[in-house]
Amino acid sequence: MSSMEHVERLRMDGVPFRSYLDAGRHLVRLALPGVLVHVPLATLCLLALTVTAGDSAAVVNGRFQLIGTSDVPLRIWTLVPVAVALAAEIVVFPATVIIATGHLVDRRIPPVEALRATVRRLPPLLVLLLVSGAAGAAGAGVLMMTDQHWLVRVGLVVAAYAAMPALLAVPGVLLHGLSGLGSIRRAYRMTELSFLPTALTLAFGVFLVPGAAAWALESGLRLLPGPLATLGWGLAGTVLALAVTPVQAAVVARQFLHNMAWRTEVVDSDLAHGLPDGPAPRPVRPGLLPAALLPGLLFSGVVLVNPFGWPEVAETTVTELPVPARDRDREPELRPLDLQDLHLGRDGEPVVVMDGFEDDSSLLACADPSCRKASFAWAEPDDSGTRWQAGAASARLPDGRLLLTTWTSGGLELLTCEATACVRGSGAVATTRRPPESVGVALAVRRDGGPVVAYAEPDPAGGDQPAHDLVSFIFCADPSCARPEPRQVARLEATGYSSMEHDLVAAVGPGDRPVAARYDSATGQIHVISCPDAACQRPSVTSPVPPAPPAPHRLWNAGLAMAVRPDGRPAIAYRDLRDQATRLLDCRTPDCAQADVRTLGAGSGYQAAPVLAVDRAGRPVVAFESLEHQRLMLAVCTGSRCESIPVSRNGNGFGERLAMTMNAEGDPVIAWIDDSLAPSGLDWNLRITTPLNLTPDR
Repeated sequence: MSSMEHVERLRMDGVPFRSYLDAGRHLVRLALPGVLVHVPLATLCLLALTVTAGDSAAVVNGRFQLIGTSDVPLRIWTLVPVAVALAAEIVVFPATVIIATGHLVDRRIPPVEALRATVRRLPPLLVLLLVSGAAGAAGAGVLMMTDQHWLVRVGLVVAAYAAMPALLAVPGVLLHGLSGLGSIRRAYRMTELSFLPTALTLAFGVFLVPGAAAWALESGLRLLPGPLATLGWGLAGTVLALAVTPVQAAVVARQFLHNMAWRTEVVDSDLAHGLPDGPAPRPVRPGLLPAALLPGLLFSGVVLVNPFGWPEVAETTVTELPVPARDRDREPELRPLDLQDLHLGRDGEPVVVMDGFEDDSSLLACADPSCRKASFAWAEPDDSGTRWQAGAASARLPDGRLLLTTWTSGGLELLTCEATACVRGSGAVATTRRPPESVGVALAVRRDGGPVVAYAEPDPAGGDQPAHDLVSFIFCADPSCARPEPRQVARLEATGYSSMEHDLVAAVGPGDRPVAARYDSATGQIHVISCPDAACQRPSVTSPVPPAPPAPHRLWNAGLAMAVRPDGRPAIAYRDLRDQATRLLDCRTPDCAQADVRTLGAGSGYQAAPVLAVDRAGRPVVAFESLEHQRLMLAVCTGSRCESIPVSRNGNGFGERLAMTMNAEGDPVIAWIDDSLAPSGLDWNLRITTPLNLTPDR
């Protein structure tokens, strides 16, 4: 072989393209240092982190996430793998550069010899790393001192581009025995006549193309279902991680030798200077591939099998619709303040009731339980003369249809709704001389489908400033309610009602006995109205939560939620006016004359009221917000013990309302708003979250 053959070959242009060809031909051998170092460290690291994840880990849509109330595990999972990978890369990348350089001059370097040579030159490599890091941090700090963000971005790009030739200092340290600073000086001297093309080649080949490949892989895996995406990351992600370093090292090695080849009086032996001697490398064994994929396979298997019993959650982000012109011919708009209720349709698909202040109510119907597709339609029929001011109460009929309330010029009416359309009832079930938004309305349904309307309005005998509210149950034989039968069941101190808050709630217990609860937003007092029989001939009123002392600030979002156990005992979730905490009122008797109060979480004046349902075992299940930890929480109460578990991370701020129901499998389904609040209503998402394994014994 001619003493100038390698020189002439390495002088050829097209360094990135030829480097990628070299990396592709010798990928397995170039990846051996990574397999020997990264794979054992990554395996041990993932095992340790997985075992210690504890209550912070969850499997969301088949993917591993950290959603615990503490951010410490998230920082550990971020910093420890990065630190371990960087520490390993300090050895792996230089060793791969040595092997890549050997291939370019027809020398096969065993990976163990390359690693030994790297360890011997580790001190100057560390100096090189520290100098480069300090220079980059200093430059970024100077640029960050200005408020001109575009200038900072441009400056960082220019600085990064100017630093690219410093990558050629790595082979200078390894092959020519230079010090850290000396290798940097030599790298820039080598490129002084070709600085721009050299920097562009290194930027393109070392960072841009591998970064684009990682982005493409992530984007592609994001389109797959959760379990397939997890398995894809375990396999394709591991292969990509092991392949990036060989590609980068091949570019650096060829560019270094390319610059050397254009120097005067250079022969082939000069290009091979400093390469370690040793026996020829052994053939690569077929068992290398399973060993190389071990970290990804191990992590994917743990996530998919879930041997640690992490919470499993299915979550969908429902994209908001565009805001159209404001007229009756417009399509309904999905707004962050409009969430009212959540029910199941005929086939078990979620149906979200939306109704905001001064707007008609609308229905967001999911096409399937996962809600990957949804339709959105008005609930009130066109030209029905409905009034916008009051919010709609709703309940689910036994056949899967929904029952909604609406106010017209004639009074309070009922709507019977499929997922995409509603039909008006036979007429008004109640009338009032008061503004509809000042009247409390709640709905419940008996087992035979007959509605029960809980209705509270100021006492007409009290004049303009009544001191009492009259609470009635309005009984209907069927959803059309052609012959409503009102029955007054309580006379309570007057309070206010809001279309944005559930101050009055209703439910039906065993034997079709109606139950209602009212929350006084001014005092925090809760009244429970119960009936010993289905006709409510002898109603009883209890006050298990007494009035709170006067407070300078009322709750921003008050209200309560109620469900009745199979044995007739109500369970009520509310926010306490005293300290704003989320609490569960656990009634020991059907009339709630005796009850236990359990604190579920600390509160804030601006979080939504909790929502509640009862699972198949009769246990109260409460969903509430934790503004302190920015989490959506789920509390499952068994006996006197309630366990609160985070089920989703909140990226921005919470909206005004939560809604929840239980699906056909006995899992809670929660609808909530993730709102940035800056400015309100412009950046938000409606999410539907379903914890899958938190209500056992179903």
